[in-house]
Amino acid sequence: MRKELRRWLRRLHDELHVTSIFVTHDQEEALEVADRVVLMNRGVVEQVGTPQTVWDHPASPFVYGFLGDVNLFHGRAHEGLLHLDGHLDGVRIDSPEHADAQDAKAFAYVRPHDLDVQRYQPGLSGIVAKLERAIVVGPIARLELLPVEGTPARGHDPLIEAQIASERFVSLGLKEGDTLVVSPKKARVFLTPASATA
Repeated sequence: MRKELRRWLRRLHDELHVTSIFVTHDQEEALEVADRVVLMNRGVVEQVGTPQTVWDHPASPFVYGFLGDVNLFHGRAHEGLLHLDGHLDGVRIDSPEHADAQDAKAFAYVRPHDLDVQRYQPGLSGIVAKLERAIVVGPIARLELLPVEGTPARGHDPLIEAQIASERFVSLGLKEGDTLVVSPKKARVFLTPASATA
């Protein structure tokens, strides 16, 4: 019913050629219906742009976290790399936008579909994690992974969420309890406010 309403609103808007404002807390609804999106946080505008722009280039941690599921990793930014906290193998995320950072506290957001998932093998670079749960429905396999000891501390929720194609899940022969290695293919790194001003 809601999808039908969204289509109807979009058609009506296109036929009447008038400016309209649609207020919603539903991210999917906003991104589907709008030509331009205004994201607000406690009455303050965080970002204005096309749906694709705000999705691809979120301007703030709030925008990144608001638009879909994300994994949050803490670490230290140093000369263009984010070194994740607590990882014995030194997992790093490219962060060229922070090339001038010198051992600054930082964090990275990684969307579940931006994580590469492989079976564990000694020597592989990445976060070693145990597959706690796999939800395979249609073309997507949603994986809930728990980092093993010595991997990044993630605050109150240690689970890492990853999404891979169902075909890849089957071809890897994965099952709950398997040990895997996950590594970010794409991430957005932000300096913590104190580090950004230091």
